[in-house]
Amino acid sequence: MMTRHGTFHALACGVLLLWAGLALAQQTTGGLAAPQAARYFLGREDEILMQVNVWGFVRQPGQYMVPYDTDLISLLSYAGGPREEAKIKSVKVIRASSGEGGAPQVIEVDVKKFLKSADASMIPRLKPGDTVVVSGTTFHFVSKFFEFVWRIALVVQIVFMADYYSRQARR
Repeated sequence: MMTRHGTFHALACGVLLLWAGLALAQQTTGGLAAPQAARYFLGREDEILMQVNVWGFVRQPGQYMVPYDTDLISLLSYAGGPREEAKIKSVKVIRASSGEGGAPQVIEVDVKKFLKSADASMIPRLKPGDTVVVSGTTFHFVSKFFEFVWRIALVVQIVFMADYYSRQARR
């Protein structure tokens, strides 16, 4: 049986070890970045989660807390899937640098090719802080351009007709 003094001593040692570990982690990272383990979170039922971002042409872009072993296809599914005008032939995963002075990494994934081949090796596993960018197709941007031109033409036509009828009324 442990005495009160022994329990207090064990608790103090545990706190001291925790404090030393945190100080060492801050020292090894230069105090600039959190240790890799700090980028994971504990979810319900002790599930390990990480934070990732989805931008662009998906149904629900935003920031997601997903299980640590989530791949790109699963994340796109969490975000409601790609929209009709999404360019799934060139989905980008932007990964922050893994160390000091390291450059960010851009991984380009051809999801369309994956859907045809079902080759799971083409789909990367995500890491904490990854940002997935789903661009729009060229057709989408061309149609938006023509929609803009059509609206301008409509405004010009209304102005022209107003000017024409005001001249007719003066005669």
